[in-house]
Amino acid sequence: MPKVSQQYFDNKKDSILQAALNICKTKPIYEVTMKDIIRECNISQGGIYRYYSDIDEILVEVINRCNPNSDYKQKIDNIIKTSNSHKESIDRLFNFMGLYIQENMSTLGKMLFELTVLMANHPSRGRKIQSQINDGQSSEYFIKEVYRTVHEGISSGSFNPLIPENDILTFISIAIDGIAVNGVLLNSYGVPQRGEIPFNIINLFNTFKTSVSLLLNPDDDKKELLRYEEK
Repeated sequence: MPKVSQQYFDNKKDSILQAALNICKTKPIYEVTMKDIIRECNISQGGIYRYYSDIDEILVEVINRCNPNSDYKQKIDNIIKTSNSHKESIDRLFNFMGLYIQENMSTLGKMLFELTVLMANHPSRGRKIQSQINDGQSSEYFIKEVYRTVHEGISSGSFNPLIPENDILTFISIAIDGIAVNGVLLNSYGVPQRGEIPFNIINLFNTFKTSVSLLLNPDDDKKELLRYEEK
């Protein structure tokens, strides 16, 4: 390969990534191939491998570039560090996640949703891609810190739940995934929502936050109801 300037090299990579992004907007990522990208950016088959070793390397970089704010672990640490209580940490973490999902639900949400389909059909390939995606690493860290905060709050007596801790943690994880997935289905694929109630991410997270707060610290008049439901 003839020696080229770093600027030329970077520009060529950018054109490849832009071509890949254009394709990902109209085609599921699990169907995107090197041939698609070669046709889109008008590069030779041999030429593209001078910049990227395979399609997965391109997909990882496209997803990461779509959201420059996807590495938000430091923001999570800051929320926890500056909160005055376990409850405040949980409230602020959920506020942050609601805004994050709302802001990144379109292009990024579509690709991350399609990545779950890829993982279902090709687990090892999907896990390899996900391990290199900033958003995936950050979301795992987010859940871990939420779990840790809930556990510490229960252990210290800040939270006094009447149902098992693991059930609350499972509810938190499934609820966040459900809101995110339904938001993507509605906004990126046009899947009709059920009923006529508007789908609003922030309102849903506020309801979710209130529900978790009641589960962790039920009011006295709710305790008998929770005990009854446990039976």
